[in-house]
Amino acid sequence: MEERDRARQQEIDESVILYFPFDEPAGSKVAYDYSATRSDVQVGTASLVTGRMGNAVRFAGNDKIATTKQVPINLSGNFTLSFFAKALSVETGAPKKFIWLLNFGGVNKYVEVEVESSASSFKHLALVKSGRLYAFYENGVKIKEHSGSDTLAGLSLNQDYYGGKYGFGLLDNVKIFNRALTQEEIMSEAHGEKSPTYSIDGVDLKEYGVFVSDSEGVMNRPKIKRTQSASWDDYHGEDVDLKHIYYEPREITLHCFITASSKVDFATKVSRFEQLFDKKGLRRLTIDVHPTKPLIYNVYCRDEIVVAKEWSDRQMVGTFKLKLIEPQPVKKILKHIYSSSDTQDCRILFSTDKLINIDWGDGVISEDVSGQMGVSHGYAKKGEYYIVITGCIEEIKKFETNAIVVWDRL
Repeated sequence: MEERDRARQQEIDESVILYFPFDEPAGSKVAYDYSATRSDVQVGTASLVTGRMGNAVRFAGNDKIATTKQVPINLSGNFTLSFFAKALSVETGAPKKFIWLLNFGGVNKYVEVEVESSASSFKHLALVKSGRLYAFYENGVKIKEHSGSDTLAGLSLNQDYYGGKYGFGLLDNVKIFNRALTQEEIMSEAHGEKSPTYSIDGVDLKEYGVFVSDSEGVMNRPKIKRTQSASWDDYHGEDVDLKHIYYEPREITLHCFITASSKVDFATKVSRFEQLFDKKGLRRLTIDVHPTKPLIYNVYCRDEIVVAKEWSDRQMVGTFKLKLIEPQPVKKILKHIYSSSDTQDCRILFSTDKLINIDWGDGVISEDVSGQMGVSHGYAKKGEYYIVITGCIEEIKKFETNAIVVWDRL
């Protein structure tokens, strides 16, 4: 077991009590809950299909899904429902409306709010309860409010569809908060596309004054290692042994520029940034391109960092290419959320004849692990951790974990 000064854990947003991106591959039986509740969904008869960004869950009229734990929603307190929805289409047309239904204690005490639906595009819908006030949103815009002192007994989202018992459409990026989001936060949920961010060991490169304009190699298939081959002068071509394919280390190049307010500030920032790669062990490069599926690489810098600049007493800008090597280019990425004593330990069961390494995301690494066994790791601080498993992961015969599988192979 080796410990390194590596990644920082991410703080848990405890106001998110359910979060279903539904980005698991088509055919998956489980959709992960990315909140601290970890009330994963059994997909059941529904299906995962292409959605707004990644995948979405599809309901064809008689499908339903079920959470593995009781949903901790307090209807008497403040809460927010936020999600993207789209109707499906049939030969006779598509449903025209989504219909919010709020039931209150008593006879004939309910509120209905209609929202136009479409089979051609997703709409962001949200319901916010703040005290006695209920606010309904469409694509980030408040469309209706209801105020009342009656006790909320239940709520549902319905459609003008009569060909089945349940919904006929797609849901994507479903979130439930145990607080009332502001209108600005609802707007961000509806339109806040995530811009790519680059970080080393959990620190955004912008904190060093470094910005990335382009990248190479992050999604490229690495080179295949030299294979056994045979060639005869009286035959065309050659025979190549491709029964087993293994890869060279991944090479990544980040096209960067660094800004500073003066010559001294420039020299200080460059020196501070370069010292990142003087530490022992690998550094963790994280590229956030998606809310729940970051690209993660454990890398080192072998080449010199050549900064092109012109000295100035005013604002300075330098440009350089940061060339990084990922020695173990094939990996599996997991996410573990430590929110209570019940979730402190991450557990992995596997069977493999090859040696694998497990980087637990908190600076602790289990190296050269193999066989048919179970390993576990207890975290010292509550938070969200990304676990990187490297080696010949395609030769793992059995794999089970209580963590979220973010990338089965990256």
